[in-house]
Amino acid sequence: MAGVVLDANVLVSALFGGIPAAAVKKAMKGDVWISRDVEDELYGLSGRLAKKFSLDQQVRWNSEFFPLIKKMKRIEVENRVRLCRDPKDDAYLSLAKASGAAQLITGDGDLLCLTKEQLTSVGLASLSILTPKAFLEN
Repeated sequence: MAGVVLDANVLVSALFGGIPAAAVKKAMKGDVWISRDVEDELYGLSGRLAKKFSLDQQVRWNSEFFPLIKKMKRIEVENRVRLCRDPKDDAYLSLAKASGAAQLITGDGDLLCLTKEQLTSVGLASLSILTPKAFLEN
């Protein structure tokens, strides 16, 4: 299947433009995967962020974020990966494994610090975890 998994911090950062926005735009040209767990996290995050966003940011978030999620390919995750220091991040690894994604785009240090050996130990030997900048340079 291949494709890409985008984490929540990349999607939120994309709202403000720059490198994260360019990375999301590039990723959306191909298959971008989402699972129920990741979707639930994103919608929950949306509610929490609405209180912090300006009115203009809320309008932009609603007009860009929700349609973006609808364009992602949904997949059911049956087997959960348990590897990260932050258990919430395991949802992205589980999604990457279920979808066979080639890349996970993130700015999260708990994901970026994972070694090839650790990824291989949970069946993710072919997964590359990249920052948005590294993804754009690929």
